[in-house]
Amino acid sequence: MKSLFISLAVAVALFTTALSCGGCASSAKKGSALTAADSAAIAMAVNAKLDSMQKAAAEETALPENIDAAHESFIRAQEMELRGEKALANVFWQHAAESDPYNRYLAFKLAEIIAAQGVDSLALVQAQHAQRLKGTATASQLGLLAHLYVKDGSADSARKYFNAALDSSRYQDMTLLYDYSLFLEAVQDGKELVRVYDLLLPQVNYMPTLFQRQLKLLLDQGKDSAVVELFEKGHEATGDKKMLLQMVQGLVFQKRMKEAQAVVDTLSETTKEDESMIVLMMSALAETDREAAYTLLKKKYLEDGVRTPILANFLGHYENMFGNLDSAKVHLKYAAENIEDQRVYVTNSYHALAAIAFKEKKPKEAVRYAEMADSVALGGDKALLAMTYGTAGMYSKAYKLLDSLIVVWDKWTPMEGIADSASMQRMQVEVERNRRQFRDAYARILTVEAQEIQQKDIADSAAVKKAQVLRGKADSLYRDLLNRDSSDLGLLNQIAMNLERMEKFDEAFKLFDKLLLPENVAKIDLPEVLNYYGYTLIDLNRTPEELDKGIALVNEALAKDNSAEPTEAYLDSKAWGLYRKGLFAEALEVMKLIKNPRFEEDYVYWEHMAAIQEALGMKTEAAASYKKLKKLQPHHPAVKKFYKK
Repeated sequence: MKSLFISLAVAVALFTTALSCGGCASSAKKGSALTAADSAAIAMAVNAKLDSMQKAAAEETALPENIDAAHESFIRAQEMELRGEKALANVFWQHAAESDPYNRYLAFKLAEIIAAQGVDSLALVQAQHAQRLKGTATASQLGLLAHLYVKDGSADSARKYFNAALDSSRYQDMTLLYDYSLFLEAVQDGKELVRVYDLLLPQVNYMPTLFQRQLKLLLDQGKDSAVVELFEKGHEATGDKKMLLQMVQGLVFQKRMKEAQAVVDTLSETTKEDESMIVLMMSALAETDREAAYTLLKKKYLEDGVRTPILANFLGHYENMFGNLDSAKVHLKYAAENIEDQRVYVTNSYHALAAIAFKEKKPKEAVRYAEMADSVALGGDKALLAMTYGTAGMYSKAYKLLDSLIVVWDKWTPMEGIADSASMQRMQVEVERNRRQFRDAYARILTVEAQEIQQKDIADSAAVKKAQVLRGKADSLYRDLLNRDSSDLGLLNQIAMNLERMEKFDEAFKLFDKLLLPENVAKIDLPEVLNYYGYTLIDLNRTPEELDKGIALVNEALAKDNSAEPTEAYLDSKAWGLYRKGLFAEALEVMKLIKNPRFEEDYVYWEHMAAIQEALGMKTEAAASYKKLKKLQPHHPAVKKFYKK
């Protein structure tokens, strides 16, 4: 009806125009009427125009003359495809498209066939023609154009049609997304590629290869937060604990501790991943707050049931550190007996058990644990074993073991046939390490024995002489080690302390001053060095200047002490400094802060306490302190002097 209405309206317009023209003509003829010839000419013009418009309308709306052939070819093409006769199907598809040249679907089908035959340029021309035909554009049609533009090298057009196709499919076409991602990789558009992978990954259930591509892109672009979110999404989709572990690692790396701990708080399974996350969180907390790390570990192991041998090992170490020795022994033994294929953890468990045995004054038990550690380490723990023998007072056994080891490593030569310089260098480094550690252990044991001899009776001249001989041997070993590595500040500290015990004070003080140079303080146990040096100056009391320096050093040690409570040895040093300055009451107040029971067996503590009490006129208290000092050191000069009175 619409086309007819238009035709009639045009006819009326033409007729009106004709009449107007006719009027003009008649006017030209000075009022003469229309002739029959004029009417016939007008009618012919109108009919011609109507025929032209009707023909155009018919061409626009009418089906092609061979539509039946197009339909038949379409059906036959589908039948051939179902039978697997692809070549024959293509013939019918082509015939259908030729029979219905204005059909968008068939035009694109023909473009697909041409593209499949590898004639990409012709396929692109056909697809461009098909795109101009009327009809709704589908994702597959737009995608075909995108692929053909890729092959044509037209990146902008390819990108345009990929996006149009994906919009049409509402980004649900996985194949199209993947192909677009390959295009983006080719043009190196990392930013857009991240967006596409983010859409594609959930559809492929976070396929590992694609996941790794996205991970690399995010890391290359420095998107650390997005990396964490990627692992979070991956874990939510797949339930893979490894992804959750990597997420926690990312959170800890970014210092997002509350988020990391929130994840760790939910863990309750004895999986390797749960264990690793707890160890990671515990280690991160321990950097600033060991007590918080200990609390976390106790909760996960004792309350939440994440009970693995590795966690038992860590828990035992923390319990030992915080003085819960009975529980520590239980967990360390369990760890040592159940950890598999990780000798370091097992040997560490036995080391801690040996240390606890020493605390409980069970040297034989300590030795047994040290021997078990060496056995687990396949003989690689000999230096610590020798130190254990020495600490247990088994000096001859320690020296015998070290003598044999030193001889072996000093005579070491490389095996024949080792030509790889890198391997040779590694072996030589290991050999030198062994030579150093056995000499260092030997020197330390010599000083331990010397100290034990002196503590038995500081007034026994023969014992003192023997102790000095041992210290002389230790000094020779230390000097040899220092010649091999002059940058070892720990070794320098050992030499300084040994020299002080040998009463070579000025030489020792030079080394202490070197240790306290600005460039060295960050590399040493600063509070320990400050206290040792300071106390020595106070105890010597050679000059007022040295005394003041010693007091200042001890005060600095206390200021830099990171312990929860002031280290009591430092308090003793401070009290002795106050005593030397004549501040007896203040000295006593500081001494009262010392509560550790081990000081009951420390003769130096009772020497100081007795002197301070005597200076304050506290005769009864001083007598009691001197009595304890006498029990520990019967021939101590201060005891003789007191009882002489």
